[in-house]
Amino acid sequence: MDEQRQRTGLFSTLKQVLKSQGLRYRDLAELMNTSEPTIKRLFKDQDCKLSRLMDICKAIGVNFGDLVELSTNSPTEPTVLPIEIESALVANNGLMSFFMLLISDFDLKVIAKQNDLLQTDIYLYLRELEKLSLIRLGQGNHFYFVVNRPIKWRSDGPMHSTLVRVNQRFIKEAITAHTGSNYPFYSASRLLSASSSKQFYQEVDNLYFRFQQQATLDQMFYPAEELQPFKMVATTTPFDLANYFKVPGFKN
Repeated sequence: MDEQRQRTGLFSTLKQVLKSQGLRYRDLAELMNTSEPTIKRLFKDQDCKLSRLMDICKAIGVNFGDLVELSTNSPTEPTVLPIEIESALVANNGLMSFFMLLISDFDLKVIAKQNDLLQTDIYLYLRELEKLSLIRLGQGNHFYFVVNRPIKWRSDGPMHSTLVRVNQRFIKEAITAHTGSNYPFYSASRLLSASSSKQFYQEVDNLYFRFQQQATLDQMFYPAEELQPFKMVATTTPFDLANYFKVPGFKN
């Protein structure tokens, strides 16, 4: 499912590149020594090997890596779900967890295996998500999202307490696991000027973007069994140090 979403993005970007170069499907067909119907079918079905996409890039003089970057850089407006849908997810813990795994690109087979779910369970969860207009369900539990990802949860909405709990647990585990591990963990509080703080805001944004971009590339080129979930938590924000470290009156 995630691979197909990435292919859709690549083909959409390819169309933009062709338009910018003034190339029609007929022109591309001539460059690739094939027929115009073949090219039209390829763009319609978006079902081909990555090597075929690379051949197209070569034919029109575009670096495939540049195409991926262009596709990744295309802004996707995050979805803010209606409050009633967010509430419905929170009201059903199993459904919420199932949806969180889906939007994190977990395969249905992996979800079933890790949670000892039957195919009936998978279907019923998918059916509930379809009722909430989050996905469209087809035959054989095939589905596609009808909402853009990422999902932007309300800071004061029904999901807030769940997200706070998950992030607190993750940070606690990250701090604990940091000792003796190769995973980095940094925490610091220093005095900064307003201009310097804005610079670090931008750098954190850039790091977040690179994290998302690399994940997209890895999911495209590596088999699923060689990938594992990683979570990044990063922020730069004013820190009310005195509020965290209260000093009571001294007592003997």
